Amino acid sequence: MEALYHREADCYTPTDAAGSPWHPSLLHGGAVSGLLMRHGLEQLAQWPGFRISRITMDLVRPAPKAPLDLSTELVRDGGKLKLLQLEVRAAGKLIAQARLLAQKPRPMPLPEYAPRPAGSPRGPDGVAEEGIQQMLDAKGLNIPEGFHSRVRLRPLTPFDERGQGTCWVHMPVQVVSGEDPDPLAHLGMVADLGNGVGQLNYGNATGTINADISLHLFRQPVSLWLCLESQAQVQPDGMGVVHTRLYDTDGAIGYILQTVQPNGEYQGD
Repeated sequence: MEALYHREADCYTPTDAAGSPWHPSLLHGGAVSGLLMRHGLEQLAQWPGFRISRITMDLVRPAPKAPLDLSTELVRDGGKLKLLQLEVRAAGKLIAQARLLAQKPRPMPLPEYAPRPAGSPRGPDGVAEEGIQQMLDAKGLNIPEGFHSRVRLRPLTPFDERGQGTCWVHMPVQVVSGEDPDPLAHLGMVADLGNGVGQLNYGNATGTINADISLHLFRQPVSLWLCLESQAQVQPDGMGVVHTRLYDTDGAIGYILQTVQPNGEYQGD
């Protein structure tokens, strides 16, 4: 199985599978968010019984296709709550950061009147499959292959870039070579795609890019197929948010929020 990274100690070298459609020397946001989630899970393993309830990832600047270093700071070390600060750097420069909130579950029978999570939309079995690369090629765009060309899509609504959509997604790669796929690490990879499923095109070939990913979970995923039900709310000044309801094959598991703005040509910094 392909992987996004090869690891040596705390250094992660990207593969072609981590590449971005925007520039051959950059990484896809999903490759960065997947690495942050996987790193958070690795750190959390030292506290058995805790699980991730929220992770907010800031994509500080475009990630280069170069070796990445990860670091961790334990911000809060409580008996019921752990708060970790995660950072990704390339050649010493901050690329992305995350705040990971972990809680210790406590059995609590729900009253009869408590709201229950919704069941999953239909699928993924029996839903026709499409690919992002094929969509880009059909538009006549000269986009190199990368992370996006590995993603498997089973859309329940058309990909028409009108600001909302529902789609089952699966990324058939490992985050780090030699590691078995983990539903949470897999979720970290595909969480960035909420803005793709709910993509809004302004009508002049200008869409939106997201500066962050905030993932809130009330249940841990159990499957490697996930359904994203996404909607964009964008204002005339270009500021906006994409809200995604998140499902696995057993039902609703949480939400994704992404801050978006109109895309533009990357000039570097």
